[in-house]
Amino acid sequence: MADDTTRLTNEALDWNGEATAESSQFTLLEPGTYTYRVTDFKRANFDGSDKMQPCPMADITIACANAAGAQADVQFKLFLNRKMQWKMTQFFKSCHLLAADLPDGTGYAMGPLWKQVLGAVGQVEISNRRYDGKDYNDVKAFVVPEPGASRYGEGF
Repeated sequence: MADDTTRLTNEALDWNGEATAESSQFTLLEPGTYTYRVTDFKRANFDGSDKMQPCPMADITIACANAAGAQADVQFKLFLNRKMQWKMTQFFKSCHLLAADLPDGTGYAMGPLWKQVLGAVGQVEISNRRYDGKDYNDVKAFVVPEPGASRYGEGF
């Protein structure tokens, strides 16, 4: 379910209608560690590549804010593939959906975790990447909290 902000920013315009002048709302974050909140989660499929077989993937958007309060939406994908289990585990631990001290090699059911992703809060290390002459925010790593640490960004 989309909130009013998403609905208004994603509203179709009529060819003969009225538009409002706006500048780009993209915010390039300085590389560093940020508190995030998951604002969108979609299930999708990856068609495969030379490096990875086709598999389901999670298409996730997180919101981060810089010191000036400007919000940036950062998109990333989590591939449900055995070779990418480490990244899914890092993500789930970073937003307290898995215990930070869960030992490597421990199995866990992902189904219940995906149901809790939307709205989850954690910390992420952001870097910048250049593509086609433009700079973008990029998830470098998810920050796994110390065991027993309280949740990040309550009231984010």
